Amino acid sequence: MQQRVGSPHVQWWRGSLLACALGAALASGGVALAADAPPPASTYAAPQDVASPITDRFYLDAIFFAPDVRTLLRVDPSGMAGAGTPLSGERDLGWPSSNHTGLLELMFKLRERSRLRVDYLQLDRSGSVTLDRTVVIGNETFPCATAPCNLQSTLDWKTMSFTYTYAFLQTEHFELGAGLGVHLLQADLMANAPALLEQHETSVSSAFPTGALDGIWSISRRFAFTFRAQYLGGTVQGFTGSLGDYHGDFQYRWRRNLAIGVGDSYFRANFESEGHHTPGLVRLAIQGPEAFVRVSF
Repeated sequence: MQQRVGSPHVQWWRGSLLACALGAALASGGVALAADAPPPASTYAAPQDVASPITDRFYLDAIFFAPDVRTLLRVDPSGMAGAGTPLSGERDLGWPSSNHTGLLELMFKLRERSRLRVDYLQLDRSGSVTLDRTVVIGNETFPCATAPCNLQSTLDWKTMSFTYTYAFLQTEHFELGAGLGVHLLQADLMANAPALLEQHETSVSSAFPTGALDGIWSISRRFAFTFRAQYLGGTVQGFTGSLGDYHGDFQYRWRRNLAIGVGDSYFRANFESEGHHTPGLVRLAIQGPEAFVRVSF
């Protein structure tokens, strides 16, 4: 008898049908076993469509910030530390005690545990008051004690910070990291008394390092709480300074790549210099609520 052998295509189709039938039988048995007992914890994997601040590799926050602001300034004449007049920005210069401004924040996840965060803040403040006392601002004296005069002033404050943290504790729902940050600061002050033909302008820029601590708590699939704290203070060669930057927020993951949230931020800078070029004092406190929209992936 002659045995007939099918073509390679027929054999491939027969093998595929047998494999499908065997796979269906095993799958039905697996479903029954899964109904009786859950898989071991070590084989669990989070669904791919679940996203959280822990899994984000990049985000951009557009933030509306409505803080209360307190300012104390003293700009000394060159080489005469302490000779300037201390002035409260809100009480003496007529600056508003609250501001509405926008912030930007970026985060890049460099590796599984490393993050780089970039923040930018700008405050533009101005006011006009009638002075009835003599004040010294830098190398200019405004003699308003004998005849009250109008003083106009502005302060442009900019802060850009870069913060690197490494997550020394990381789980599915919690992350805690520590690292270092640097704040780039710039302040431009202008005071002008038109009736006296007196004007003073000062521009100061500096870089200030801080230690950093960041935390994330993924409460559920859609809700999360994040916090951070940065601080450093000390005295070096006639310069005394401290800077603190604190933040906490709750956020809701509306879509996989879109979240909304509310929080509170507190920024405090305290600098005093006895240097020969720009001696003076700056104390700035900014605190208030914020609301933001986050785009991430």
